[in-house]
Amino acid sequence: MADVLNIGTSALLSLQRAIGTTGNNIANVNTEGYSRQRVEFAALPPQLTGAGFVGTGVTIAAITRAFDQFLADDVIDRSSSAAGASTLADLSGRVDDILANPDTGLGPAIDDFFAALQDVATNPGSLPERQVLIGEAEGLAQRFQYLNDQFASLDQEANVRIDTSVQQINALAEGIADLNDRIVSETVRSGGQSPNDLLDSRDQLIARLSEQIGVTTVAQSDGAVNVLIGSGQALVVGSSSTQLETFTDPFDVRRLNVGISGLAVQSDIGRFLSGGELGAVLEFRGDILDGATTDLGLIATGLAATFNDQQALGLDLNGNFGGNFFRPLEPTTVPNISNTGNGVATASITDPVNLTGDEYRLRFDGTNYTLTNTTTNASSTGPGPAFSIDGVDISISGTPVAGDEFLIAPVAQGANLFDVAISDPLAFAAASPVRTSTSLGNAGSGVIDDAAVSSVANLPLGSNIVLTFNPDALGAGVPGFDVTGIAGGPIAYDPGTDANGVEATLGDISFTLSGIPVNGDSFTIENNVDGSGDNRNALALAELQNERTLNGGTATYQDAYAALLADVAVSTRQASNAAATESALLDQSRAALSSSQGVNLDEEAANLIRYQQAYQAAARVIAVADEVFQTLLNATGR
Repeated sequence: MADVLNIGTSALLSLQRAIGTTGNNIANVNTEGYSRQRVEFAALPPQLTGAGFVGTGVTIAAITRAFDQFLADDVIDRSSSAAGASTLADLSGRVDDILANPDTGLGPAIDDFFAALQDVATNPGSLPERQVLIGEAEGLAQRFQYLNDQFASLDQEANVRIDTSVQQINALAEGIADLNDRIVSETVRSGGQSPNDLLDSRDQLIARLSEQIGVTTVAQSDGAVNVLIGSGQALVVGSSSTQLETFTDPFDVRRLNVGISGLAVQSDIGRFLSGGELGAVLEFRGDILDGATTDLGLIATGLAATFNDQQALGLDLNGNFGGNFFRPLEPTTVPNISNTGNGVATASITDPVNLTGDEYRLRFDGTNYTLTNTTTNASSTGPGPAFSIDGVDISISGTPVAGDEFLIAPVAQGANLFDVAISDPLAFAAASPVRTSTSLGNAGSGVIDDAAVSSVANLPLGSNIVLTFNPDALGAGVPGFDVTGIAGGPIAYDPGTDANGVEATLGDISFTLSGIPVNGDSFTIENNVDGSGDNRNALALAELQNERTLNGGTATYQDAYAALLADVAVSTRQASNAAATESALLDQSRAALSSSQGVNLDEEAANLIRYQQAYQAAARVIAVADEVFQTLLNATGR
């Protein structure tokens, strides 16, 4: 009877645990991250008898959790992608809204400025139009500065997000390491049984970690899980975790970088990190925000430089050569905060047309300098201390030491520093410094026109320049113009072939000759005295709106801004589409994982009934054993 009682007792105890496990599943049906647990029954070792082996009951071999590593990894990957795409879409969308909004964007401000410039060209001697031009220029400057301020605000927000994300990653890494330690300890203490609830907790922390940064998990034989980030950097190994930290960028005290805590020399690992909110913020800052800031600075720097250059070639209403209309913008040079020498880097813009917006890092090794384009990684090495690249001249003074570095950012502060340099409407140079005239005694149809200057270094003219047509100017039968008042003559001109117009240059003055002059016809180039009604330089300034003066002569101001808008819009659309796609895929992955590991109440209800019936049957076994035992007692007691 004892064997039957033991069998019944083992069944009751095992089924009690099964009922309890089922009840625990039902209780945790709404618990996030809970994995359904199930009881694994195993027969007790049989007993050898004369008739063979007889069963001795049942025991619980293990209480396991429903777990699918493939589905769990898929959810982790999708969580990282979805969080990253959502963050990137949000941040890039804000840049897109700022640039595309007609009330805040740059395009309308440029149009308004050049429209006011056209009004001055129409009436160059009128002060009200000139005053309006200065007002529109100030509005353009405010628009550049507003956009730059908005980008700077987003940059600071990125700093806050990076710092917050790093703190969360560190806390989650510590939690995972602690759970690794407890899981290994509990597994050993239980003789190899898995602590299911601790495993669920660890999976939850890994899932939350994946929302902050892309992770890769590697399971260990002792039950621990190693967590890797970036290009293989170990974040969690067994019961220990690596702490990340933020540190100040060596070239920009306003910017935070991400590094490994505890290193003697800190290095930025941000370029290796991807996925999750941290990866998205780093991608947004490095690609979209920095790109937009640079492009905006390039437009501001190029506009100021080209406009000032043309303004300098004109005369204002006071009869003076034009001064700077906009504040001259120069490259930003920043030494590495770790520099130990007293070297100083300076840079100047020599050709705004060739500016690319790229930044350059100059490093001294004790003998030579290496200049590296931080965008393309193209580099050149030489003894220096002067370099010229992409329209920028760079030089080093003082005494740098080996290892000293300098960052040269030609347009980084362009939008921030863009400003109007004049306040007096009389100082706008609408007139050209020279003018042409035709002798009243000319008998032919020759014309001189389109006089312009490329430099005012040799102006005003010491004397008038006179061009006189001579059929034998360059020899017998070779017609042209004799020139007095300046070196450079005679000028070849054949009325038979050049009547439709040819361009000519004398010193820094260019002009066009056309028509059919006759012997003795003359033209005069002279200083433009009292040229208040002259609008030729104003027209040249207005024409800058349509000239390709940026990006190596391939883009106008509006072209460059349109390209910026398009780049941001495309990035935003791609991020938005990716966010929608990844969100849908994450929902699918979670549904698949829930179907595999989650609690199904119908299934648990069926199990509960099945275990209840088995429990009742086991109780009946004990009751039968008791009845048989009592029968034996009664029989032997007579």
